[in-house]
Amino acid sequence: MNWHYNNPTVNGEYICCVKGSSCPRLMGWHEGKWGYYMDDGDFMLNGFDNEDIVCYIDVDEIPMPENW
Repeated sequence: MNWHYNNPTVNGEYICCVKGSSCPRLMGWHEGKWGYYMDDGDFMLNGFDNEDIVCYIDVDEIPMPENW
């Protein structure tokens, strides 16, 4: 897997490593801010600064097992 350390250029959901957290989090990137996409498609900020996100990977970049 190829983790990215700069901010995304495309709005969407990413798996992120967050400072102070021991497990990855699914977070949304929208117009230069990290937050969460709600079930209705709205975007909600979560109070994280961009510096709190150490790295991220697009869900589509995660390799799937063969013959999946």
